Amino acid sequence: MSVTVAGGEFGLSTALPRAPERCSRLPAWLLLMGLILPAAQVQLYLADAKLTVGRIGILLLIIPAVARLVRTGRHILASDYFACAVAAWMFAAACYTGGSNAISSTAAESLEFLGGYIVARGFFFGPAAVCSFIQPFKIVTAYIVLLALFDNLSGRLIVQQMFSAAFGSHAPLTPDFRLYWVRAASTFDHPILLGTYCTVACGILLFSEQRPLSRMLWAGLCVFGCLLSLSSAPLLSCFIVLMVYLYDAALKQYSGRWRALQLCLVAMVLVILAVANHPLGWIISHLTFDPVSGYFRMLIWDAATQKIMYSPLTGYAFGPLNHDILDSTIDSVWLVFALRFGLPMVFLLLLTNITSILPSGFKGVMEDPSAPGLRIAFTVAVVMLMFTGLTVHYWNYLWIFWGVCIGIRASLRESSMYPVQP
Repeated sequence: MSVTVAGGEFGLSTALPRAPERCSRLPAWLLLMGLILPAAQVQLYLADAKLTVGRIGILLLIIPAVARLVRTGRHILASDYFACAVAAWMFAAACYTGGSNAISSTAAESLEFLGGYIVARGFFFGPAAVCSFIQPFKIVTAYIVLLALFDNLSGRLIVQQMFSAAFGSHAPLTPDFRLYWVRAASTFDHPILLGTYCTVACGILLFSEQRPLSRMLWAGLCVFGCLLSLSSAPLLSCFIVLMVYLYDAALKQYSGRWRALQLCLVAMVLVILAVANHPLGWIISHLTFDPVSGYFRMLIWDAATQKIMYSPLTGYAFGPLNHDILDSTIDSVWLVFALRFGLPMVFLLLLTNITSILPSGFKGVMEDPSAPGLRIAFTVAVVMLMFTGLTVHYWNYLWIFWGVCIGIRASLRESSMYPVQP
């Protein structure tokens, strides 16, 4: 078997194709079916439990996924411990604060994140298995963008209305207009979730696609979907993804390009911290096109920060916060979880993300030539979910999708640390 050379995640590495890996696309379809049917309109009630399509997919896959994780040849990573710790802290904090009333909602959110992570870790181990996820992922993404176009052309959230009528569920979302156009939501619960998903999908497909024309077409489709959502934070995040891709393409021959980018980002953050009177507020306000929207988000952060300080360890579970703004909207996934489950949960979630994207530390490891591009793709996905979450709250399938992206990135890290020799 011949030796080839492939671009490493943070440089060049000698690469040898891995032993053939087989993974049916059925797990990917089951995991992604929560994107096909909207969670708000398609639900199944089992006793007191509310099962969305995304949760059903996880329940069908989680036991086989665990069996794959514990078999010989698999290894436990730090992100596995942190992901379990996130779910455990959510339960402990919510039960301590909200008692039995918080168990159902906490169980649902824990299942979505940890279940998505475990299923991804179990089924999508190695480049070939990840490719078996990406193929259905592309089809589902095209389906979502097509439905978003129907929303936009019809001038109403026609997708939500159709599913609501078909399944006899509650009234669909109220359409929101911007620049005289309806903000498309497709199968998501809010246009901003559609925009965030398309941004992350753009990052994944830009760096994972091998053929230039295919890469351009799929990325263009994702950018189009993000534009249909008319959401400022996802649009800016999508612009960042495109800039990162152009940076990588322009400096591909330089092995230290990623380290240089990291240093530049750290320097930018330090400058903001040194110059701005309200550093975090400056960052939040500049994630939006509309100054009024940015100012409103700063009010949310200031109010939420004060509230968190009164209960920093366990939060307030799902109870009312007795605040006019916070009880109506909180536009940040980090703030929502800090308020519900306390700062330790947010810290554990941050560590789960960070430990999944750390370099393996094994330079020159024999591996599949497609592995470096896949690692970069899902690193970008995880980082953009963390970043966009500063001004966007994730729920239902996008919360599952975050766990899935972290799980796939962790599995790619494991496969590079413990390569299977042919």
